[in-house]
Amino acid sequence: MKHLTPILLALLIPIISYAQFAGEWKGKLVMGQTELALVFKFAQHDSVVTGTLDVPQQGAKDLPIDKIYVSDNNISLSISAIGFNYDGKLDESNSTIEGSMSQNGYSFPLVLKPNIKVNRPQTPKSPFPYLQEEVVFYNSTDGNKLAGTLVKPLMMNANTPVAVLVSGSGQQNRDEELMEHKPFWIIADLLARNGIATLRYDDRGVGGSDTTGLATATTASFKDDALAAVDFLKNRGLKNIGVIGHSEGGLIAFMLGADVEGLNFVISLAGTAVSGDQILIEQNRLLLEKSGVSADIVNSYCTLLNDIYSLKRSGAQFDRESKITEFKAKYANLPLQMTGNIAALLQPQPWIDFFISYNPTEALKKIACRVLALNGSNDCFAKHQCTAKTRCFGTIDHKNLPRTEPPIPTQHHRNAQRILPNRRNYLSRSAKKYSRLDKNKIKRSANYISVIR
Repeated sequence: MKHLTPILLALLIPIISYAQFAGEWKGKLVMGQTELALVFKFAQHDSVVTGTLDVPQQGAKDLPIDKIYVSDNNISLSISAIGFNYDGKLDESNSTIEGSMSQNGYSFPLVLKPNIKVNRPQTPKSPFPYLQEEVVFYNSTDGNKLAGTLVKPLMMNANTPVAVLVSGSGQQNRDEELMEHKPFWIIADLLARNGIATLRYDDRGVGGSDTTGLATATTASFKDDALAAVDFLKNRGLKNIGVIGHSEGGLIAFMLGADVEGLNFVISLAGTAVSGDQILIEQNRLLLEKSGVSADIVNSYCTLLNDIYSLKRSGAQFDRESKITEFKAKYANLPLQMTGNIAALLQPQPWIDFFISYNPTEALKKIACRVLALNGSNDCFAKHQCTAKTRCFGTIDHKNLPRTEPPIPTQHHRNAQRILPNRRNYLSRSAKKYSRLDKNKIKRSANYISVIR
């Protein structure tokens, strides 16, 4: 899931500056085992410099900077609301800014260098051996309009497999674009070249989709958006429909798999299989641990989060101001920056309030269609889910697929043995290898979406 850390909050205030800082500067913030890329963009207007911040790994782009102070070759950035500071000095060649950032009482070195634009060779380029149709459909529950692209193989018919692509949390366009990288377009292109159609669409308030219901939307609302896409395809006479979801989209794919009759397959990419409150607490725990925060502070803050989430899940009425006072007193050992989050956490937040209360376990038990669940081996949050022995997924060793079956409790997954195809390294096959397969083998490859019940 995409949850931004406090480093990202800011306001834009132009301050007197110097031309040598104009342009893009990129640095790697190393916090324990965690590495976070930061991209500062400075622009000079007459005698004034403004700035924004990108954090690509967190999906944040063009976030305005709070304060910028410049003196000779020295630059300071200050975000007072979250206690974030950066101080650096430009070298004589104007090629490196040596400095450090500090936040929450911790300091880390941060060296900035001119940002070189990354070539995106994966971005599909014309001519395309398939058809693309711009479409519009409507969510009948909320009445919002959704705009997307239907990609159709040239030999498409009613039985052609077609997948609805569902993005992760946060507002994203139909390509799930992140820092000029367009993973959903890449996936759609690859699938179309192998005889599989796709429908990808803009999230509410992005591109051609309107903002109706966005302010109060929850994961359930976005599920209804995806359901509208499925219904749109059904109304087109298509019969072999599935869902491919990333992150929150993976959770939505599971929800649809449980609720939509006749869905043919579900694919989860970095989806979640435990309750939302567990996810958010463990995300905070892992990030704080890898940032070097002491175990006592980490445990105390995670206990605070659990207390607040438990209160919200209970549905009980409470006086917000008295609870703020109560929690601040109870967790007085925490740094001010952490207790300062209490007021915001106790605010009604439709998306968060639904997410912390939803547990996908029951939905997973109801899924009758074929399921493929993929998580990255370097995803620390996915590792946590596995070590917690969630009852939905096991671990797949893609290097030794025919020899190893995931440790899935068969009493809960009657056909778990079918998760592995009788073929070696199918997950790691390249697009080139697939492109050389004849039409029958391509059709057979669709069976690699295997059953988990």
